[in-house]
Amino acid sequence: MEPVHGRTETSPKVSNAEVLTFIWSFWKRRPRSFAFAGALTLLWTGLDLSLPLASSHLITAVSSQPFRIADAWGAWRLYIVLFAAYAVTRNVTFRLWARIAALNMEALLNDAFRRLQAAPVEWHGSQGSGTTIRRVIRAMWGYDSVTDAVTIWFAPSSVVLVGLCTALAWRELTAGLVAFATVSGFLIASALLTVRYVRPANLYSNQCDAHLSGSLADALDANSVIKSFATELRERQHIADAAATWRRAILVTWGRFIDIGLIQNACLLLLLAGISAAMLHAWDHAHADAGDIAFAITSFLVMSGYLRNVGENVRQLQRGLDDTSDAVALRHLQTEEVDAPSGNFALTGGTIVFDNVSFAYPNAKHAACSNTSFTVACGEIVALMGPSGTGKSTLIKLMQRMYELQSGKILIGGRDTTRIPLHALRRSIAVAPQQPDLFHRSVRENIAYGRPDASLTEIIEAARVAQADRFINELSEGYDTLVGERGAKLSGGQRQRVAIARALLAEAPIVVLDESTSALDPKTEEAILARLRSYLRGRTCVFITHRPSAAQFADRIVHIADGRIESIESMPPVSAQTTPPFAMRGATDAA
Repeated sequence: MEPVHGRTETSPKVSNAEVLTFIWSFWKRRPRSFAFAGALTLLWTGLDLSLPLASSHLITAVSSQPFRIADAWGAWRLYIVLFAAYAVTRNVTFRLWARIAALNMEALLNDAFRRLQAAPVEWHGSQGSGTTIRRVIRAMWGYDSVTDAVTIWFAPSSVVLVGLCTALAWRELTAGLVAFATVSGFLIASALLTVRYVRPANLYSNQCDAHLSGSLADALDANSVIKSFATELRERQHIADAAATWRRAILVTWGRFIDIGLIQNACLLLLLAGISAAMLHAWDHAHADAGDIAFAITSFLVMSGYLRNVGENVRQLQRGLDDTSDAVALRHLQTEEVDAPSGNFALTGGTIVFDNVSFAYPNAKHAACSNTSFTVACGEIVALMGPSGTGKSTLIKLMQRMYELQSGKILIGGRDTTRIPLHALRRSIAVAPQQPDLFHRSVRENIAYGRPDASLTEIIEAARVAQADRFINELSEGYDTLVGERGAKLSGGQRQRVAIARALLAEAPIVVLDESTSALDPKTEEAILARLRSYLRGRTCVFITHRPSAAQFADRIVHIADGRIESIESMPPVSAQTTPPFAMRGATDAA
């Protein structure tokens, strides 16, 4: 099979047994409902099994000599009542199974999303969001396919097929043995061929499907870049290539399913020939009557219907198992403990100490930071300054434990960050990044994301400090305006200002501004920084920048180059400065 090209990593291989165990864990969540639905399934299956017997009884009553009309009508009424009971019971059962399936599919989705949230940053960096979404949604529907195949089809089919084979053997031993042998061969061949012949192709076509979804999401997310470079034709070709790979893979999968269908139809032909020949032979030797012949024909029609369903549902079962395997694979992920800890643990800030911190990204030739040591006092504003790519943002990610230290330690308020619950640690650090991610929600919801109970007055005040209030009020619905996916309806500078307001409103004891004014004009940046000190009210602030003029906002400036501390510069108190912090902006920025 041809390789699937792309950055997305394939999921760990998961066995069918693991997937079935995973699905069983959801069935066990509702034992009473599951047991009741199972009992109803057996009931309508028994009623279905009785229909060939009832039809045989009707034929016998009609063809018997002497003919008695009362017996015929009695057999007819029994047949009609049994079928009506079957139809009603089956309908009620399906409604109950549908409710159980919807509840468990909801639970599966929530479980998968929780695990995705807890996956480390490195894992998310190697996965396409569109691919991951496609896999999760497919896993949810895979659960439904497996559950339907097992509970609605396989269990009833087993009862009906065994029951009819037994009834045939009771009426005519040869016919019953033929039926047992053919049905057994049909089921064994279907299972073995599906697992060994179809499954490899199905897994590969699933991989191609996920890659195609990821490619589409990637192209749509970067649509503005495509337009700006006028590369529509190139991207169409990229999607066309991914679609062609998917088409070739899915045709192989479908072709193998069709191959199995041909073998199954051959088994059904053998079943029809064997049962009918055995019954005709018995009738020819006066060992069977018209009712037995009618029972044999009716039994074949019922059995062939169930066997066709079994054949289709073996394929459906394998597709469902393969689809659900992606959700099972998530359980193999190394995850973070991101849920809120029990109790009321809270980090209230304190001095931040970076003590001989070293870290290198996977596959990187050089360390992002090496033996880095400095201190940020509680309530202090410290600027980390240096060229791009010198490890400034990496230090913040390490402080948040987005990545784990390779050596050294980071302390906050005297506590080692590795011993602080992740939920408490990250809640205590509010970050406004250079490239902020916004939700496709209103401006108000985005600003209040870190503190959803904030009042509109507090939201507006944070927006004013971030110099965002004016442009927000000019939007069509003000603070209730939807910002688009990832804030697509806002400019880069507007998104940065919303992110600054979000970080300020969170009231975290530590605020990080990571190049968060880089897209702003000098006048707007100066206005934000001028109001920031009073708004922070003693909170600790780490301000990352490569602009010397902006760094003058800080109490101290830590100069970083190539992942190492070059120097630490103390700035005079704001009240003691004879020159406003931004007075020399033009000269310093020009330099």
